[in-house]
Formats: sequence, structure tokens, C-alpha cells
Amino acid sequence: MAIKNANSKEKIFEILPNLGNKVKLRPLQLLDSELSVHWRNDPEIRDNLLSAPFPVTNELEREWIESILLDKSNTKIVYAIETIFQHNLIGFIYLVEIDWVSQVAWFGIMIGEKEYQGQGMAKEAMRLLFSYAFARLNLRKISLEVAAFNHKAINLYKFFGFEEEGRMKNQIYLNNEFHDVLIMSIFKKDFWS
Repeated sequence: MAIKNANSKEKIFEILPNLGNKVKLRPLQLLDSELSVHWRNDPEIRDNLLSAPFPVTNELEREWIESILLDKSNTKIVYAIETIFQHNLIGFIYLVEIDWVSQVAWFGIMIGEKEYQGQGMAKEAMRLLFSYAFARLNLRKISLEVAAFNHKAINLYKFFGFEEEGRMKNQIYLNNEFHDVLIMSIFKKDFWS
């Protein structure tokens, strides 16, 4: 069922079926910046996220989270990923550049706490967010960009049914060489099949 008025100023997260077996998705909190600033400054995480290779200060990270909390554009949804039992913040998941007319959005995810990587946390968070995006928000297509060298992420996206739509050759410069970036997408009908 689609939201009747996607442009309303209501908090979209109030209707999110946000609870899984391992993780829950919750709204960001300013205190999240105290942990997430370390993730953003980790070269391995930063490179896999295609982030700018510049240091992120505590103040910049707080401002980023605050800007999301204050955003009224209804073109982005950003959640913290938290473990169910320990209530540990382990990452972020988001849809941005939501186009309500064309029913499309861009996706991203980060599991910043390395001890939780490869434990199925990202998979469960993605299932929760995609179910919400396709069933409740009535999106018909979700796209993403991923570095061609990030095989772990590409395999995870393919598990959900993402397919490569394009390749931007020599798009990013990391570790003294240029790398391709893939554009991958999934349609609603393929997610439910």
C-alpha cells in the first residue's frame, strides 16, 4: 500500500516495519556521530563507500546527522542500523534522491562496526528497507553505485536481484589507480519474485 501523500511533512519512519531477527532500523540520533565519525575516517570503509578521501571531524559528522534530522525535503530516508539484543549502533542505511513521480531512489548502506560485517546484518537491514520502499512507499526501482572492486558488496546486491545497468569507466581514483564504478538497480517486481 502506497503512502497517500508522499509529500506530507509527517515522519516517514513512524510506519516502518523496522524490526528483524538481528537488527532494527531506527531514526538517527545526534549521539550516533560519536561512533560514526570513526567509520568515516577508516580508509577501508571510506574507499568501499566511494567517499571523499578527506578527514571527517566530529563537528562535520554531527552537522551531517543534524542536517538529516532537520531535512524536510522528503527526498531521503536515513536510518541507523542497531543490533536487536545489545542495542549497538553498527551502521547506516538509506534511500536518497527519492523521486516520488518516477518512483525511484538511490540506495546506500554502511556496516561500520567490522565485527558485525559478514554476519547477515546488512542483508537483514536491506530486506527491511526494501520491503518498506516497495510495499509502503510504492517505489518501483532502487539504484546504487558500487566500486567494481567491491566484490563482497556486488554479490550481496545480486543476492537481492540487483542487475548491472551501466559501468562508469575509470570513475574514481583510489590507491594510485583509477577504478570503474557500476550502476546497479532492482525493480519492485524482481524483489518480490
